Amino acid sequence: MVDDIYRLKSSIALVYDDNILDVFLSNLREQFKIRVEYEEILDLLFSFDGEKTVNDVLKVYRNIDGDDLFDLISFLIKKNVLIKVDCEYPESFLSEQYRLVNFFEDYCSSTSDVIASLKLISTSNVMIVGLGAVGTWISESLIRSGLKNITLVDDDTVEFSNLHRQGMFFEEDIDKFKVDVLSENLCSVFPDVKINKIKDKLTSEFFSKYNDTYDLIINCADKPSVDETTRIIAKFCMKNKIPHIVGGGYNLHLTLIGQTVIPNRTACVMCFEKHLQKINDADLNGVKKLTRKNRRIGSFSPLSTIAASLATIDALKIVSGKYDRISNCNARIEFNVRERDIDKHLVEKNDDCEWCGNNGLYK
Repeated sequence: MVDDIYRLKSSIALVYDDNILDVFLSNLREQFKIRVEYEEILDLLFSFDGEKTVNDVLKVYRNIDGDDLFDLISFLIKKNVLIKVDCEYPESFLSEQYRLVNFFEDYCSSTSDVIASLKLISTSNVMIVGLGAVGTWISESLIRSGLKNITLVDDDTVEFSNLHRQGMFFEEDIDKFKVDVLSENLCSVFPDVKINKIKDKLTSEFFSKYNDTYDLIINCADKPSVDETTRIIAKFCMKNKIPHIVGGGYNLHLTLIGQTVIPNRTACVMCFEKHLQKINDADLNGVKKLTRKNRRIGSFSPLSTIAASLATIDALKIVSGKYDRISNCNARIEFNVRERDIDKHLVEKNDDCEWCGNNGLYK
């Protein structure tokens, strides 16, 4: 460790008073305090500047025991305060993506890990099915975050009613295919992005025609129903061990934050379906179903973008290989508009699940 180089992350704020070191992690909005009986602790921590080795620091602060410093460094690495500088960032990272680099440092222990994560994002192939109020925003957010390969699926055209909540569509785009408009507008901002366009309906035969290699598939389609489109995608993904996300924001669950599924590691779509079916059967026992044709459910951009943003964060964690950081798995999550709060209902992976259980179809 004496020859290693560390840097205090730029998102960290420090306050030292009365032998208490208060550490605030700005990106993660986390805080912790530790007792440190050393008046020069702030100067010591700021000496980890990404250039000095641990040995260099020890030469300046000779009154510190080496083992104590090593223990402090190990602790601060685990707490996401220090990052190991084992290679320099490419100039392009710092000039074009420094905020993204800053963000990913909170999920990485070394600069080489940050570089590897961003390269994984840029080389991954993500499919977005359904370019509506959620799918358009997810597509744009992923590309703005460094994704270079994306497959867009939608057979619909832009309508005037889409403009108030669906990203990158404008009045002059009405009656044009959504995949064409979104692709053209994204490429006008990011010309190096490779976009594969599919103008086709999502049916049970879909993946027999478009069986490419995907690192992640995100379902944002709700026709004929979100349950049916999710089941089609989930079957293909479970069979081929592909992570997938239900994009959320549909019908009576406008503020639903769709679940993330890592095959055979988290609760799958069938786990959710069976779990929620038990709850719904109990809640609806004795209730008569009233059919109302042409019912219209409200929707507006802020709620759509909340669902899209939270799905995108998990998507980035998946394609960068940070599975341990995923937030939206094993739970049904909804945003409460009035209270501005998140309601989270846990759905555990079911060992008896017919899809992912011990004797499951896709085990």
